[in-house]
Amino acid sequence: MNRRDFIKNIAPLAVVPFFSNRLFAAIPQLTQEEHTLLSNAMISDDRILVVIQMNGGNDGLNMVLPLDQYSNLAAARANVLIPDTAALTLGAFPTGLHPAMTGLKSLYDDNKLTVVQNVGYNNFSLSHFRAMDIFASGSDSTQMIESGWLGRYIEYYYPGFPTAYPSVNEPDPLAICMGSSVAQALQGFTQNTSQQIPSTFTGSLVQLLGYANTSVPTTPAGAEVEFIRLQQGFANAYATQIINAWNLGINSSTTYPTASTNNNNLGQQLKIIARLIKGGLRTKVYFASIGGFDTHTGQTDAINHTIGFHANLLKELSDSIFAFQTDLGLLGLDHRVLGMTNTEFGRRIKSNAGIGTDHGTVSPIFLFGNYVNPTVIGANPIIPANVQNNTQLQMQIEYREIYMSVLQNWFCLSATEADDVLLNNQTPLNSVLAPCGVLPIEVMTFRAEKVNHQDALLSWTTASEQNSAAFEIERSTDARNYRFVGKLAAAGHSHEYLSYTFTDKDLQIADNQTFYYRLKLIDTDGAYAYSEIRRLVFSIDSQEMEVTLFPNPSADGSCQIYLNQDLPQDAYSEIFLKDLFGRVIAEASMHLDTQVQTLNFGQNISSGTYYIVVKNALGSKALRWVVL
Repeated sequence: MNRRDFIKNIAPLAVVPFFSNRLFAAIPQLTQEEHTLLSNAMISDDRILVVIQMNGGNDGLNMVLPLDQYSNLAAARANVLIPDTAALTLGAFPTGLHPAMTGLKSLYDDNKLTVVQNVGYNNFSLSHFRAMDIFASGSDSTQMIESGWLGRYIEYYYPGFPTAYPSVNEPDPLAICMGSSVAQALQGFTQNTSQQIPSTFTGSLVQLLGYANTSVPTTPAGAEVEFIRLQQGFANAYATQIINAWNLGINSSTTYPTASTNNNNLGQQLKIIARLIKGGLRTKVYFASIGGFDTHTGQTDAINHTIGFHANLLKELSDSIFAFQTDLGLLGLDHRVLGMTNTEFGRRIKSNAGIGTDHGTVSPIFLFGNYVNPTVIGANPIIPANVQNNTQLQMQIEYREIYMSVLQNWFCLSATEADDVLLNNQTPLNSVLAPCGVLPIEVMTFRAEKVNHQDALLSWTTASEQNSAAFEIERSTDARNYRFVGKLAAAGHSHEYLSYTFTDKDLQIADNQTFYYRLKLIDTDGAYAYSEIRRLVFSIDSQEMEVTLFPNPSADGSCQIYLNQDLPQDAYSEIFLKDLFGRVIAEASMHLDTQVQTLNFGQNISSGTYYIVVKNALGSKALRWVVL
């Protein structure tokens, strides 16, 4: 059984109607293989990839500088070369970043940036269009593949696309492309899997809606128009979800950079993406872009090579990524997002007389996020002593090795599944990312519930822990300034599902007081990351539901429940039994009041910790319930 078949075929946990105050729910017994598949599926389901395309072909030698090759570089590109003393060195490596890239240097120092050198493929194409086709499709120079590697992944992850989507269970866009056109990398077998959002998006529905006129001419041009309107129809279907996420989402106080040219606004694109993720959009892949890297002329200032057009582009790229990663961290989302850069090709070693560089072969790729390997992968490119006009850099790392690592180590596909997506037999570059499912601490759920008028119950589960030291609980009243309120020891090493609870007692409550909670996940080496933020609102004057549940713990899978206040006779309560991952195991509708009612979940319920959630006219209440 492979992962996709398991996810697609496993039946939902039993939902049985309520009869005579009895609830029955069977919890499936999973094999070890199914347990692993489910664990990886749950990890993958929470993960997001953000791709940044650097259009035009970036000069990698001006971005990632081989400091041990400077004498030969000086002979080859004296009119554009940055002084080696200006480079931002990367640790002990004889490698530096362009001095304008202080943001990415900070991410590297913070263990959140990987630099992969000399990335490409055999028989490199120097045509913009063909080179972009190759990187987008995941092909080699001899293949013509019309679908994109990420489009195939989306179709793999969401079987039945496009006719089965959007659906009740999957109402959100599967992929989003920022800007005025869709990305070829997100092209599926039949149509593009992404939805377009303008980089000037401000939350307006009008900005997302397509044309209403469906009349097209019966010509080849008409067929193209019909295809575009089909895409717009899908965008219309997802527009409400995008608007809802925009309205629910926020950005932190992070300042994003302004565009370096009239055609660029990468910071704004990434700011929109961060807000949509925070707003709850379950989109798997986001695609952003920044143009202007085809620097045949005027690449640098004629006198000061550290400034100029290319330096401005690199600064915008670097500052935008740094702001995005900072924003994600402040929002408690940085553990969910992996970012990577790409470009269609690099530039030649030798510069030209126009203070620029012409089309070349390999180039570096950046990956950024909490779970990258913070290092420089690949040796510095070798610069010959006598560089000719057509002398090119040599490939060290095949670009699809990085794609394979993203599919296997980030999105948790098996080697066979990743091969099916890439349509090629490739070996992943495992040194880029931590393997899927063995991240230091993988928090699967985090909840905050009111347990009475002045206490907050926090609960969370982990799927795996490696070198985990502790969880610190932090509270805020403004979602910006947090203070320490408690600490729990972590397991250290575990590959099982573990649950934790902490009660924040005797809160000082004002009317309509809002509290924000987050977890600080600390490793044994002192590194840490933050969870998502949970929000609780307490009100002094409003009537709050008070529910009593007993016995707790229960020895036989049954319990008794009643409300501490009356509801009208025709007012029913919805009751849900949920596991620690939020999955509904059973549900019922019944009249609850001060009379005791019995809930019996039968003999099939396993021992463990659950939540019984009650919803009615008074609101919602979650009660932690333990079965022995």
